[in-house]
Amino acid sequence: MIALADIGGVWPITLVIKRQTWLPDAAVSAAVDYLVVEAQRRGRLKLVEPSRPAQGSGYIVLAMGKMGSGELNYSSDIDLIVLYDHEALVSGTEPAAFYVRITRALIKLLQERTSDGYVFRIDLRLRPDPASTQIAISTAAALDITRGRGQNWERAAADQARPCAGDLAAGEAVLAALSPFIWRK
Repeated sequence: MIALADIGGVWPITLVIKRQTWLPDAAVSAAVDYLVVEAQRRGRLKLVEPSRPAQGSGYIVLAMGKMGSGELNYSSDIDLIVLYDHEALVSGTEPAAFYVRITRALIKLLQERTSDGYVFRIDLRLRPDPASTQIAISTAAALDITRGRGQNWERAAADQARPCAGDLAAGEAVLAALSPFIWRK
């Protein structure tokens, strides 16, 4: 529909680009909701609001790059950072392993090629210290790494970050905590 509206001149380019960003937002959000509900069914996670499963889950997906700034195009991959705050977990569940498993499942849902193609290519390399961190890292670790060893390119990349799926309120809180790093005096 987006391409038809674009080619047919029905929508201005600004609306085409905006809708090209809404699509991955919706896809990532639906996948996260599905995975969070499955985790709750397996007894690993407590849902705060069953009608909005990711709210309060502690699973945070930040859109970065062109997706974060709302400038996706037809060939864009989606740059994501996945963070977690383990307070929603049922006791006895190891947070890092749990959230890394959910992130791997998220990547598989969105990126795995089937006979119908794939949903989106995902790039997780914009996370803090990507060479030595897992694909999902705790909010505390992300804040410590960024504040302590953050590079200029990370500051510039974080400027475009926005929560796109998962626990949106927790994502906003992380970005607020990063604000002094992003916007130095």
